[in-house]
Amino acid sequence: MSDNSDLRDESDANEAVQAVVDRVLSYQGGAPADTVRAELVKGLSDVDEEMPESWLNATAERISNADPAQQNG
Repeated sequence: MSDNSDLRDESDANEAVQAVVDRVLSYQGGAPADTVRAELVKGLSDVDEEMPESWLNATAERISNADPAQQNG
């Protein structure tokens, strides 16, 4: 079982983007990838950031597959 630490230290993300990932992971870990991706896009828009489609898809999939029980680990 993963502790999701790889998502909490995203190498391609600046501080604002990392905050979005952390927030989405906290609330959407284990949710369907489409739902997670929509939340990532909304969060990035809220902080005036953009990430490539490949990053959005990969990160949404990783959050979707995250273990909700380990979110705060």
